[in-house]
Amino acid sequence: MLDRLEVFNFKSFHGRQTLGPFHSFTAIIGPNGAGKSNLMDAISFVLGVRSSTLRSSALKDLIYRSGRMRTVKGKGKAVDGEGADGDEDGEEAEEEEEDEDQDEAGEEQEEMDGERKAWVIAVYIDKTGKEWKFQRSITAAGQSEYRLNGAPTTYKKYNAQLETFNILVKAKNFLVFQGDVEAVAAQSPKDLAKLIDQISGSLDLKEAYDKAAAELEQATEMSVAQHGRRKGVTGEIKQYKEMKKEAERWATLESEKEAATIQLLLWKLYHIDQNISTHAATIADLNTQLTKLRDDHKAFDEAQKTAKKEVSKAVKDAGKADKQVKKAEKALEDGKPELVAITAKISHATSKLKKAEDAKKAIDSDLVKGEEKLAALAKELADVQKAEGRHRENLTKTAKAKGKTLSEEDVREYHSLRAQSNSKAVAERQTAATLGHEQKALQEGLLSAQDSLEVSQRKVDKLQAEETSLLDRTTTIDAKVKELQEALARAKKEQADLQQRKTQTAQTEAELNEKLLDCLNQLQQAGADKRESERDIKFKETLASLKRTFPNSVKGRVIDLCKPTAQKYGLAVTTILGRNVDSVVVDSEKTAISCIEYLRVQRLGQATFIPIETVQAKPVNDKFRSFARGARLAIDVITYDASVEKAMQYACGNALVCDSMEIARHVCYDKGQEIKAVTLDGTIIHRSGLITGGNSTRAGSGRQFEEREVDGLRRREADLQAKLQEIHKNKPRANAEEKLVSEINRLQVELTVATDDLNATNTRLKGIQSELKVVKKVLAQSSAVVKKTSAELDAIEEKISTLEATIDQAEASIFSAFCRKINVPSIRDFENTQLKQSLEDDASTLKFTTVINKLNHQFFFLRIAFQTEQVNSVKARITQLEKTADDARTALETLDSEREAAVAEQDAMEEEIHTLRETQEGLQAIVTEKNDALELVRKQASKSGKVLDKALKEVASCNDAIEKLAADRFQVYRRCKLDEIALPLEEGSLNDVPMEDALPPAMDMDVDGDDDATQQVAPVADYGVTVDFSDLEEEEKEDASAEMEESLQAAINSKQSEMDKVSVNRKAIDRLGDSEARFKEIDGDFEKAREAAKTAKDAFSALKKERCSLFNKAYDHISDRIDKVYKELTKGAAAPTGGVAYLTLDDSEEPYLHGIKYHAMPPMKRFRDVHCPLLKTCSHKPLNLYELPQMNELSGGEKTMAALALLFAIHSFHPSPFFVLDEVDAALDNTNTSRVARYVTRLSSPYFQ
Repeated sequence: MLDRLEVFNFKSFHGRQTLGPFHSFTAIIGPNGAGKSNLMDAISFVLGVRSSTLRSSALKDLIYRSGRMRTVKGKGKAVDGEGADGDEDGEEAEEEEEDEDQDEAGEEQEEMDGERKAWVIAVYIDKTGKEWKFQRSITAAGQSEYRLNGAPTTYKKYNAQLETFNILVKAKNFLVFQGDVEAVAAQSPKDLAKLIDQISGSLDLKEAYDKAAAELEQATEMSVAQHGRRKGVTGEIKQYKEMKKEAERWATLESEKEAATIQLLLWKLYHIDQNISTHAATIADLNTQLTKLRDDHKAFDEAQKTAKKEVSKAVKDAGKADKQVKKAEKALEDGKPELVAITAKISHATSKLKKAEDAKKAIDSDLVKGEEKLAALAKELADVQKAEGRHRENLTKTAKAKGKTLSEEDVREYHSLRAQSNSKAVAERQTAATLGHEQKALQEGLLSAQDSLEVSQRKVDKLQAEETSLLDRTTTIDAKVKELQEALARAKKEQADLQQRKTQTAQTEAELNEKLLDCLNQLQQAGADKRESERDIKFKETLASLKRTFPNSVKGRVIDLCKPTAQKYGLAVTTILGRNVDSVVVDSEKTAISCIEYLRVQRLGQATFIPIETVQAKPVNDKFRSFARGARLAIDVITYDASVEKAMQYACGNALVCDSMEIARHVCYDKGQEIKAVTLDGTIIHRSGLITGGNSTRAGSGRQFEEREVDGLRRREADLQAKLQEIHKNKPRANAEEKLVSEINRLQVELTVATDDLNATNTRLKGIQSELKVVKKVLAQSSAVVKKTSAELDAIEEKISTLEATIDQAEASIFSAFCRKINVPSIRDFENTQLKQSLEDDASTLKFTTVINKLNHQFFFLRIAFQTEQVNSVKARITQLEKTADDARTALETLDSEREAAVAEQDAMEEEIHTLRETQEGLQAIVTEKNDALELVRKQASKSGKVLDKALKEVASCNDAIEKLAADRFQVYRRCKLDEIALPLEEGSLNDVPMEDALPPAMDMDVDGDDDATQQVAPVADYGVTVDFSDLEEEEKEDASAEMEESLQAAINSKQSEMDKVSVNRKAIDRLGDSEARFKEIDGDFEKAREAAKTAKDAFSALKKERCSLFNKAYDHISDRIDKVYKELTKGAAAPTGGVAYLTLDDSEEPYLHGIKYHAMPPMKRFRDVHCPLLKTCSHKPLNLYELPQMNELSGGEKTMAALALLFAIHSFHPSPFFVLDEVDAALDNTNTSRVARYVTRLSSPYFQ
């Protein structure tokens, strides 16, 4: 157990201090800054923990300082103590960092005044009672020094002694710093695994483990490489064995093919001879028919000439009759215009007559209307005069009914009395006059107010009507604006759609044009648009002739037999092929010699031949297949038929195709390979190291590989052209957009006008409404004025009535006698009735007089004008119209007679034309009859000529067939000669057959020759050769069908196909031995590599097993312990069983390389995963009923309890004799603190404190 600590000048402990003794359970309590954490730092320091974890950046910071400044010079000299050796935890590095912080020697510096060294001693008593003193000091140089029981020692020994007491410095299993609890709870699964790896001791094997894994990987790679070599050699041996078998099989097939070829040639020659004989016999039969056919043809020619003459005469007669008909028809047509002119004149005269009659009727109607108007005026005048008379009678009657009528004397008396009365009641009269004036003014004001009221009312009515009209107009214009806006939107949408279509069409057209241009460029690059040179044409014809002469033996040109796997390799492959590009591949050396002989005889030029059978091709070196990235064997970047593989290997060799010049340099120069390397642009690095590049005469030959694609490119060009034509056809018309733009402009103008009109209407409406408000206000004011004036006027009238009563009393004495005289009650009644009525009667009488005078005046002048001017004018007009009508009638009679004469003349001419047409039709019938006879003779002559031509063509066809058969026979003979085919012969020799057949002499065919002229059989040469057909079977002699030829050819093709499948290599046996010897050597290397891999695997497995054992031992212990510790820490009265906690491995195979998840579920809560923040993708769910919440869902106390449970469980594995905890209860409440204290107390013992 840890008995005590002795410190000297360490941090806040000045001088020498002794802390202890410590008991089985010791609690250190004090306020902040009392030095509790410094005690933790002292324990950590003396047990070898680095200073960086002790809240200081350097060891010298741990020395006690008084706080006073002092100046020192120089630098302390480092003392090499044993304590600096072997610090595996980086103590030396820590001290070097401290040295760098000191100033250079000899320089002055200021530092805090304090001690120059410090140390801590931990006194530990083991189970036997022995006392151990562990001392760690800080020297004056700022370095660590270790002492064990007072003797200097190394850190390694110091740490080893601590480990014997299960005090693990690296794992820190003896203390928990302040804040470490939260760090433990939040650490990742990998950190937890690393901690257990360290505690278990498995981490000490990591270096050896990594080394063994690297050695295993290296040994495995070597084994795989040796296995690949062994497999490659095994494949070669197998391949060469197959080649040996194929060579033997190929020889057998060759002999069988030769026999089948002879059988086919015999069959051809036999039927050629038979067909020549048949055609010669046919020509002899046709010669006997030619004389009769010529005589018949001549007779038909004479009959045809006679019929032609008769037809010519009939045509002339019909032509004359046709001319006469046309002449008469022309005369008839010339007469028609005159008749038309007469008809037009008649129509004009008739129209003139009708107009004159109509005008006379109109004048008569005007005359009647004038008389009716005079009568109406006279009637109106009479009515007015009668009304005047009735008015005067009514006046007289009224006056008699009312009484006496005033005379002039009475009137004078009235005026005299009135003058006297005016001098009476003068004040009342003046007052009444004043009131009268006021009354008049008020009446005028009232009238004015009433007029204003009426005007305002009319104005209101008018403004309201105008307002209603404007509202209706606003609604109408608004609807029109919306309609125009919709129409404009539709037009703009159509314009946008049209522009989009145009854009899409233009884009599509541009894409198609681009594709077409690319296609044309490709055609141009491929040379498809250029004429082939004369030499190329001649060489192709020569190659085609060779293929016909040596079928199945001549394969073709190298350039035509292979194709690059990608277009980019075209130029490089062509460059590699070089002079072999136009070389011709043949099956054997014999065929090559025969071809050369054929070219020489035919003078067709020169060519290089590659015989597959005997050409020496170097085997492909497999190491270059994956020698460098971007470098490929030329043989691997082309495709070809298996039958020409050997020729392709010869042409390509081991040449490499490189993606760039850098790769080619790397292969040839850096790797030192003597090999031909060609880049994609045709640059060559030769075996000797020379470089060839730039433009080459073969630079365009890379396009030869595209000749096979020319047809496809041309089809694509035609397709693109068709698509372009279709686009042009469906392209929107140019004026469509112009129409839309015009329509949009029109709509915009109309919309602008309508909008302006709407705005103006709204403005006008607002003005009307404002004015209406003002006018209504004026109307209300006028109405108020009328009411007020009426009231004032009523008051004045009442006053005037009072004054008039006073005046009437004064006037009664003056006018009493006058009133009795005229018999009226009072002078006021007289003035109000009779005098006023008299004035009204005079006015009405005057009106009647005025109207009568006006009517008399109108009637007088109208009657005079009508009688003089109008009547005379009308009569003169009528006379003129009657004369015009008479002239028109006379002209009509003349024109009718002229028309009748013209019609008679037309009828006579039409009768003459009818007669001439009948004559013409008769002549035309004769012409038709003669033509029919001529056509019959012509058909007979044509038929005779066709029969004669057919006979001559049959003769010519037979001769052509004989010549063709002879040419085919010559080709067979020549092929047998060149291919050295042993054709069975009865007579002659194939050596007599020339290499080039001479053309037969041309034969004359004269259709117009003598009657006994005949056609001869074309002469053909047999070269003195007679073939022995005894080997042919009867069925083959009788059957000349194409099916028989196909059957015989199929037998040859079958053998050739089997031969093509066989790849012959005559050196296969020699190479087989070399490969077997190489296999033995490689097999030994493979066994060594496999044994080395097995040894490395066993070593790695042993280390893996040991490391897993150590790790799993610690993990199993901690995993078993964690739940018990957690339950004990969390159980209480509410949860007697406590919580649940356990660990899970991410990988059980190698757990130290992966993570460990710590799961904790506090009591009476859902499942909690402490490490969920670091395990967002974790799919492990210990209980299906619960989910894994986030760490922040746990309270601080729950986190601390879970972390403490983990710490106590880890500490239980190889526990240290003491365990120091620094404020671990910071986040705990009293309950949890009590639980932790109770648990720690229970754990404490004499051997654990």
